[in-house]
Amino acid sequence: MMEQLGSGTFLGKNKVNYHLSGIILSETVYHAAVSEEWHHHANPHCSLVLEGGNLEHRRFSQQEVLPGKLVRYASGEEHRNLQTLHPSRNLNLEVEPAFWRTYGLPESSWDSLPEHALQLAVLNLYKECTLLPGHDTLAHTILLQHWGPPVRAGKGTPSWVARLQQLLHDRWDAPLSLNLLAEEIGIHPVTLSKYFPVYFQGTMAEYLRKIKVGKSLALVRDKKQSLTAIALQCGFFDQSHFIRNFKQYTGYLPGAFRKL
Repeated sequence: MMEQLGSGTFLGKNKVNYHLSGIILSETVYHAAVSEEWHHHANPHCSLVLEGGNLEHRRFSQQEVLPGKLVRYASGEEHRNLQTLHPSRNLNLEVEPAFWRTYGLPESSWDSLPEHALQLAVLNLYKECTLLPGHDTLAHTILLQHWGPPVRAGKGTPSWVARLQQLLHDRWDAPLSLNLLAEEIGIHPVTLSKYFPVYFQGTMAEYLRKIKVGKSLALVRDKKQSLTAIALQCGFFDQSHFIRNFKQYTGYLPGAFRKL
C-alpha cells in the first residue's frame, strides 16, 4: 500500500513546523538516505529547495530539482524522490482544508497559482514566522496577497486573462509593450490596461518584477555568480534596483537569502 504522509509530515526531519490555522510551514532537512518509494501527501503543498536537491519522479515525468527551484503537488499526487544530495534543505508550504473553507477557495485553484507567487509567499511567510511565530492572521494575509483571484478561463473570467498570464511567463525576459500584448491576446490596449489590476492584483510592471525575482532565486543560491551579473541576467537596471525589488518581494536581501 502506498504511504500517505499526514499534515506537516515529510520524509526528512523537520527543523521547524509552524501551524497557522490551515497553513503549515515547515523547514525540512535531509542528512541521510530516506525512502525512495512512491508516496503522496494528504494536503496540497509546495517545496522550495534551499540546499541540495534531488531527482523528482511523477508518474509521467521527471525533473532535476536544485536550489531555488519550487515544486508543487496536489493532494494525493503520487511522486518519489531519488538521488537526494546530502545535505538537502527545503521550505514546505502546506494548505489544509480549513484554509479553503475559510476563504471560499476551491482546492483546484492551487494549480492555477503562478510559480513565482508561491516562491515569494514561502519566503515571506518564513521570514515573518521567524520574527513573529504564531501570528496566524499575518500569515494568511501574506499568502492571500500573492494568491489573488484565480486566473483561469471560466465564468466571470475572460479567456484572454489566462492567455496573457502564459504570455508573460513565457516571455518575461523580452521587451513587452502594452500594444504588442493587447494585439497578441486580441483585446484593445485600453481594456488591457484597465482590467489588468483586477485579475493580477497590481500593475503589469509589478507582476513582471515578481516573475523576475522568482527567476533570480536559483541564481542567487549559486554562490559563483555575482549579484550584478544576476541583476542584468534577470532584466533589472542594475544591482541596486535588483536588491530593492528582491527585498520588497521576498523579505530578504539577496545576500541574506544566499546565506539562508
